[in-house]
Amino acid sequence: MTKDTKRVLLTGNDAVVEGLCCAAGNKRRIVYAGYPITPASEVATRASVVIPKHGGAFIQMEDEIASIQAIAGAGLTGAIAVTATSGPGFSLMSEGFGFAAMIESPVVCVNVQRGGPSTGMPTWMGQGDMMQARWGTHGERPVIVLVPNSVQETLLLTYESCRLSQEYFMPVVLMLDEIIGHMEEPISIPELPAIPLDPDFDIIGKGHRLHRTGLTHDLQTNLPRINPDAEEELVRYLLDKVKKNAKKIVKYETCGDPANADVVIICYGSESRSVEAAVKQARRRNSNVAMIRLITAWPFPKGFLQELDRIDRVFMVAEINAGQMRVEVERYIKKGTVQGLNLMGGRIHTPGEILDAIKTITH
Repeated sequence: MTKDTKRVLLTGNDAVVEGLCCAAGNKRRIVYAGYPITPASEVATRASVVIPKHGGAFIQMEDEIASIQAIAGAGLTGAIAVTATSGPGFSLMSEGFGFAAMIESPVVCVNVQRGGPSTGMPTWMGQGDMMQARWGTHGERPVIVLVPNSVQETLLLTYESCRLSQEYFMPVVLMLDEIIGHMEEPISIPELPAIPLDPDFDIIGKGHRLHRTGLTHDLQTNLPRINPDAEEELVRYLLDKVKKNAKKIVKYETCGDPANADVVIICYGSESRSVEAAVKQARRRNSNVAMIRLITAWPFPKGFLQELDRIDRVFMVAEINAGQMRVEVERYIKKGTVQGLNLMGGRIHTPGEILDAIKTITH
């Protein structure tokens, strides 16, 4: 699918912009609207230089509320519409996510997570926004959330976020954390096909008389239709976009064989780098342990976990929060035991700390 053209040293925040350029190619226009916030500011800095050179538009908005609403509109014009933020800004965008989902605007939001709550630790990492990415909008809406663990994967998942948003006409969230956003790694800039615009997508501004509203509306005309039957039909339609396609959207990576392991460690983002190193060391010491790294946080790989839950085993969820994804794992594990390995933010576990946690279970 890919052909490497050059190798460069980039941060994760830089790689987001390169991923957007891959998604747009020479056929699509990128519209970036955002407000600078640590530790995501470098996304806007690079976007302000690179995107106009590719024929796109960079707009620094007055705040995050305006940013999400601006890209919700831009998505309906046929643009690759994107913004980037961190914790407090992500909170301010909550209403806009619901609006974008309701009007079926294909937009991408990048959240470079930091320690919280409130303004928290602006220059330190955290993973405390995971449940907010899933539930942080009133009402119910379709949700796709991707989580990279390297600079290279940040580029590829930025591209994938754009592709998924365009395929399902909905917001997609890319969850980095400060470590992934700021670390530098040599990566390859691949040649990827520009993401095509659906030929049946009616573009606002191209002569079509279109109506979009955040109110409950008729699916054919998009005109307001406010009654219980209309609400049921609309919400089911929106949710089914992801529900009916979950199996092909879900992505995860394993290290070792989870089906035969006594201990399965579930992780994501930068934390997974330490987990993978620890699992490899533990396996060399004959510990029967494996790793599942979530690439797609939502839709959640519940089917895979339910298959693993046929025998009693320990599922350890390693994350930099008080146990947000552990709660999700507990929803599907009934025969096994779920434990958490948690830090409150600022740093990830060392491989040694994870090895110690494995020893407490296996000895």
